[in-house]
Amino acid sequence: IINVSSRAGPIVLYKASQALQERYASSTLTKYQLDQLVEEFISAIETNTLEHLGYNAEPSFLMYGVSKAALNALTQVEAYEWSNNKNLLVVSVTPGFCATDMTEHAPDARPAELGANSILYMVNALRSELKNGGFYADGQQIPLISAPIV
Repeated sequence: IINVSSRAGPIVLYKASQALQERYASSTLTKYQLDQLVEEFISAIETNTLEHLGYNAEPSFLMYGVSKAALNALTQVEAYEWSNNKNLLVVSVTPGFCATDMTEHAPDARPAELGANSILYMVNALRSELKNGGFYADGQQIPLISAPIV
C-alpha cells in the first residue's frame, strides 16, 4: 500500500509542541487515537484554540499539513497492525513540490514527472529496501517530523 503524502506533514509537526509531536509519533498510536487527534484539530479550528492544543497556526498550509501528518501516522499504524502479513507493506511517499495546477505551476516547483518517479520508485523497489511504515522522498526514507528544506 502506497499512500501519497507531502513534506507539509513533517513541517507542521516540526512547528508543533513536543507533546503534540509525541502523540502523532507514538509507537502505540491507534486508529481511534489518531481519529481523536484529527477531531481535536477540527474542533480547535472552529473554536480558534489551535495554539492551546500545541499547533502553530503560522503555516499557510496548516490544514493540508495536518492531513498529511495524519496520513503518515495512519501509515505507521496500519503497518504495525498488518505486520504479521509478510506479503503486505504500507509506506507513504511524497512526490515533492511539483509544477501542477494545485501549485499554479510555481517557478520553483519541480516537474511533475519527477514526482511521479518518486512514487514509481516505491512501486518497483524490493520490499527489503523499504521499511514498513516508512515515509519516503525520492527513494530515501525521511523523518516524520522535520524542518523545512531551505
